[in-house]
Amino acid sequence: MRTYVLIAVLAVLVAGCGTGPKTAPEIAGYVETYLQAHHDVRRVATKGVQSATVVIRGQDQDVSADLGEGFRGRLIQTGGTGYTQMLGEEVAPGKPWDKITKEHEPYNLLGIDLLTNQAITLVNSHRVHALLAATGRASGPASDGGLDHYTVTIDMRKALNEMDLDAFLEVYDPLPWEQDTADEYAKVRAGDKAAQKRLRDQLLKEFGARATYELWLDDQGRPVRQRLNAKTPMEITFSDWDATTVIAPPADQVRVLTGPFSAP
Repeated sequence: MRTYVLIAVLAVLVAGCGTGPKTAPEIAGYVETYLQAHHDVRRVATKGVQSATVVIRGQDQDVSADLGEGFRGRLIQTGGTGYTQMLGEEVAPGKPWDKITKEHEPYNLLGIDLLTNQAITLVNSHRVHALLAATGRASGPASDGGLDHYTVTIDMRKALNEMDLDAFLEVYDPLPWEQDTADEYAKVRAGDKAAQKRLRDQLLKEFGARATYELWLDDQGRPVRQRLNAKTPMEITFSDWDATTVIAPPADQVRVLTGPFSAP
């Protein structure tokens, strides 16, 4: 069983219940456990210049992201139909949305796929943070604006040395786009000690020697905010628990492509 799943299991008895003192693994796994029981939620993640919003309602989703350098877009999937919007591209007058059809340009679909995968990876960063925080030192709850605020202090070198790197890669970079990166990860998973050391050194440089994991819960035990204060701070907010909506764009703003098209 993967490490982050084990962390989540430790939090099962506390997720969705009253707040109170918790251990580091309970705090670290709380968000994932709560999400498993309450799938419909709005998540907004920010990391440096990157941001992403993912709204889930049953099988429907609304995913948008700004990954920097003008790479911005949005995908709405509802009622079995998908609609895309790649901001910064030339669009038909008054038709900012494209309905996804079998004639849809393959290169546009590739761009949307990349953008949405990155967006979902961003809002799922709580899984990465959970693995880092599981061996930390917990404190709280402290009252913060009507919320219960928990903090886990992380010795990053200790966390990385004790971590299951295979499980970490599953949530850290599940779909590497460069073959060299995929090859390096394969070496890590195969037990190559040199590759594992390179990965730990890379992660230590990325996150810094020390970090703090913070979690805010409301009076119903619902996650409201989660933050990793590391070299590059990363924050995720949660709202509209069990009360989300996903709405298709207005029909008069949708362009239906009729093709045929081919990738350039």
